[in-house]
Amino acid sequence: MESLIYRLFLNNWQQKLVALISALVIWVFVNQSIIESKTIPGVPIRIVNLPPDKTILGLLPNGLLSKRITLTLTGTKDVIHDLEPGDLEVLVDASMIDHDDWIVQISKKNLVSLNPSFDLLHHVTQVSHTEHVIKLRQLITDRIPISIVVRDETPPEGYEYLDHYPQHLTQTLSGAEEEIQKLKEDGLELVIDLNEITKSDLDGIKSSHQNLQDDEVSFPIPAKWKKVVIPFHNNASEEINDPEAAHLRIDFLRKETLPVKNEIPIRVFYPVKYITTLNPSTSSLEASAQVHHKNALYYFLPPLFARGVSRLFLDIIRENMELTIVAAPKNERDYLQWSIDVIDAHELEDTYVAFLVANARNNKNVASVSKNREILLRKRFRDYLQKLVLYTSPEQRLHLQNTLEGDKIKVLSETNP
Repeated sequence: MESLIYRLFLNNWQQKLVALISALVIWVFVNQSIIESKTIPGVPIRIVNLPPDKTILGLLPNGLLSKRITLTLTGTKDVIHDLEPGDLEVLVDASMIDHDDWIVQISKKNLVSLNPSFDLLHHVTQVSHTEHVIKLRQLITDRIPISIVVRDETPPEGYEYLDHYPQHLTQTLSGAEEEIQKLKEDGLELVIDLNEITKSDLDGIKSSHQNLQDDEVSFPIPAKWKKVVIPFHNNASEEINDPEAAHLRIDFLRKETLPVKNEIPIRVFYPVKYITTLNPSTSSLEASAQVHHKNALYYFLPPLFARGVSRLFLDIIRENMELTIVAAPKNERDYLQWSIDVIDAHELEDTYVAFLVANARNNKNVASVSKNREILLRKRFRDYLQKLVLYTSPEQRLHLQNTLEGDKIKVLSETNP
């Protein structure tokens, strides 16, 4: 046995070693000389040396094009066989682009290895690819309108959504003219979901007295929500760069039942078409336990409440509210129509806005009041007017059944005995 091992490994070992080394060299040489081709999809294209006044359609902020390219690489088998799409990218020198619609010509000099294990320059012999056109365009900068959409189906319990401020924002973007123009037409959208705001969030603001009104609560929108999707940036989200976004907030009204306190005057409106038969001399209000006649005027005596409006709004309008009953012949209408009216609403609106503007200017924690903010406050006042509803108790809406009986108009409510 020892003799066999000696003859196999030790006898003429110098010649056998030379033969082994020669075989290894030949194997390496042959392996390196084997050529293989491989198609690699989705290879990114990076643009460098782009003139500052130019851009390329589909160019992303990171310098890559949104559209990728498919390459077929030919080279040594040991490198080509193991290549994957994430191992390389194509580098295009934009200073070499000589016209607006330039067909990319890629050679191995354009290949950049993202994997230090692969030496593409020395192991790739040929590059072929699908046609790819780079569209060089003039770079423009413009402001894109942002629509703010508030999903208010389910505001936090105990609160109702009022409005948001600012009403509109813009995003300053740079890009190719056709991209910017299309985006200006379509606009961007910021969606705020009220489900993301909790009751404890609003209760905390109320108790901290940071808001100007105790029952109107302003929720500042967190910075992480202030993002919009940019379509030509591969639908990436970007922070809103409008300075007004710093003041973005949602305003809520705390649901409360507010006592009106005042006795409300009752007035009869006599339509012109009935004026010959229905007028103050032929038909007048009848005093009762709930309708008080004083100083030639009639007042509704039972205590009333308001909901869906703020305390400031109610404080400002309470002296100017009245109940209006519309006279009509008995044969035309069993129950007379009625409404809650606010007299001199325009003047009261000015008072409401002036009060809030003055408070905002005196509050160091509140940004300066812009013209747009005043417009929003006026809209809020008018919304309150539309929503104003009176109640006879915290849960019972005021319901009047007014009838014309002979020459008297009787006012009956559900609280009548």
